[in-house]
Amino acid sequence: MYLYKQIRFVKLYFYAGGFPPFMQNTTSRYIIPFFLTFTVGTFLYFEINYRYWSYFMEQYGLFLYKPAYFIRFLKQPGGLSGYMAEFLTQFFCLPYMASLIFSLLIGGSSWLFYLFVKRCGGKIFLPLILLPAGMFWIFPLESIASVVAIFISLVLVNGYTWIRQPVGRYIAGTIGITFAYYLFAPSYLFITLLLSIYEFSIHSKRKYLTGFCWLVYSLLLPLISLRFFYILPVREVFFSRHLFHPEFSIPTSFYWIWFSFSSIAIVLRLMGNIRVSFLKEKYLYPFSWIVLVGFICLALMYGKNPLEQAYRYDYYARSEQWDKIVEHALQNGVKDLSSQRYVNLALSYEGRLNDCLFSFQQSGLEGLIPSDPKTRLELIQASEVAWHLNHTNSSQRFAFVGVLSAERCIQPRLMKRLIETYLVNEEYRLAEKYIKILESSLFYKEWAQSQRSVLDPEIADSVAWIRQKRGWNPVHDNIYDLTKAFPVSLAYLLDDHPENKPAFDYAMVYVLLYKDFQTFMYYMEQLKEAGNSFPVLYQEALCLYFAAIHRDPETFRSYPIDTKVYERFRTFLTSVNRLSPEAIYEQYGDTYYYYAQFVTTPKELF
Repeated sequence: MYLYKQIRFVKLYFYAGGFPPFMQNTTSRYIIPFFLTFTVGTFLYFEINYRYWSYFMEQYGLFLYKPAYFIRFLKQPGGLSGYMAEFLTQFFCLPYMASLIFSLLIGGSSWLFYLFVKRCGGKIFLPLILLPAGMFWIFPLESIASVVAIFISLVLVNGYTWIRQPVGRYIAGTIGITFAYYLFAPSYLFITLLLSIYEFSIHSKRKYLTGFCWLVYSLLLPLISLRFFYILPVREVFFSRHLFHPEFSIPTSFYWIWFSFSSIAIVLRLMGNIRVSFLKEKYLYPFSWIVLVGFICLALMYGKNPLEQAYRYDYYARSEQWDKIVEHALQNGVKDLSSQRYVNLALSYEGRLNDCLFSFQQSGLEGLIPSDPKTRLELIQASEVAWHLNHTNSSQRFAFVGVLSAERCIQPRLMKRLIETYLVNEEYRLAEKYIKILESSLFYKEWAQSQRSVLDPEIADSVAWIRQKRGWNPVHDNIYDLTKAFPVSLAYLLDDHPENKPAFDYAMVYVLLYKDFQTFMYYMEQLKEAGNSFPVLYQEALCLYFAAIHRDPETFRSYPIDTKVYERFRTFLTSVNRLSPEAIYEQYGDTYYYYAQFVTTPKELF
């Protein structure tokens, strides 16, 4: 008997269309695959365009497994959403995790918004329902706290719509707004608007009074909290400090995204009363699929992150994959100054700076180091370049400023650099301070524990890289800022340690980019006396100098110029007047004499 009932159930199941009960209608059969497709599209979009941006943003959060860390968040409005965002952000360092988290939160928010519109009796026009969540594609935010807050708010709002008793619903709504303010601000305003829309949609008897009271309460709640609980700036009391850096202005995209949910809910509710033929279900769903697939295809084809290359190179530099930077730049070119700095740094690490410098377009000092580092990326780059040039104190200063400029004065990558500089300078107590912080994290704990043993001075003296860096410490005071007086600061480094090859290479690149042949020849004479080899870049510059500036064949022959380099230079001189500009660049664009002849000298900054 039992087996007969099961067989009968299976027959009825397939006769009903082969779908479980919640999918046994045309609407559900279209909608669930529709939202799954949007979620998959979100994953692909963020993975293709914002993978390295996610790696970069992971550095500006450090989730600590400490009770005090959790309590610190709860002491501020919206603290729980910030805490949850930090928890999720720590996994951005893993492949695909950032895109997966974004897609689940954004796709889940779109699904919850659909359920809310359906509960309100609104028209199920899927392209409009997806629009608010889809705006995260257009305006990606620097923190996922906004996405977390919206997702949790929609969960609370949908739970509210299932309460049938009016009085219980009003009490639950008031508690929910209060709960949302203290834990997920500014979602309390978002929830207030959606709850009021729902009350109007179901024609509640007290909809006007309820909506007005909730609106007044949600506006007074931050002021009451400011008066009795918080000592914070007004902006942080109303909007929380966890969505954006407190020193930055709130971007316009924030208002567009948050208020688009309530605006579209109102529009769809009004459309629910419209009876127009083109809004019928048989037309709407095919049209919605066309819009969705078209939007995903266009976004994947043309939706590029303008700083994708810079973030990619920052990730490679962070993981010391210098060869990948050079390889990618050779294949794709250099698109911005931030990328150019990493390419030149990678060439120096690879020992190819003097051979491949003009394989890429150069922009003077700004292509070597930021002249006035202020942004997050610039401070990281300045610290990286200073560290490579063995200017430890400058690297420490840029790293320290970068940590202070982070939202919560925490930046694990730069904190690692601070630990390294403190160990080099034998400031062990300061190094231990940051080691303790990193030991409380998940993904930096192992590295921090490996550095704890180096806090012993005797062990530190035996570590190769520490001993090497200490050997480059300045002998004389170098008072010049590496970014404000780059050539002078390098000159001091070279006076103390002429064998500092990274500093020497950067100094020569600088004087050649600015066509300062007098300084260049001063160092070439020292290089010749030391019996060192001359890279191709120096040989090309010497050929040009003795051919156009100082004609002295005897002195020229004293320099070790390769025959191939000299013959190519002579061919350039004889053919430059008869070739087209395009042909000249194609044949000689990677040489210094082409740069000196046809490229405008960058403007001196000092």
